[in-house]
Amino acid sequence: MHKFDLNDIYQAEGRETSDTRIGEIRHVLSFGNEGGARLTPIATYFVWQPGYIECVNPHWRIDCYVRKHKLSDDPKTLAKLLTAKLLETGLCDLPVWTSWHESTELGGEALGDLWEED
Repeated sequence: MHKFDLNDIYQAEGRETSDTRIGEIRHVLSFGNEGGARLTPIATYFVWQPGYIECVNPHWRIDCYVRKHKLSDDPKTLAKLLTAKLLETGLCDLPVWTSWHESTELGGEALGDLWEED
């Protein structure tokens, strides 16, 4: 598991295997002296190593899917912050291809016993 700050207001947290990293970027609203923080998910990322592609060297690929949300930053900015931290922490190395996407949740449904009861 990995967790790191991207800057003063965004943090990333995820899991990794030998050839993938999957996680979420959250907007952090700190409560100052009271302690604690509100974490709002604003992006999902997938980091992987594509198989053989003709005329392309083996590399890492980072796909950052930023939600359309008032707390989200520019997708390009978040993807570049994420890439810099992944490289800095050694979770991937060069060469790397980074792509950024903007996404909107269109719907969803719960199946099975998803919700906890008080």
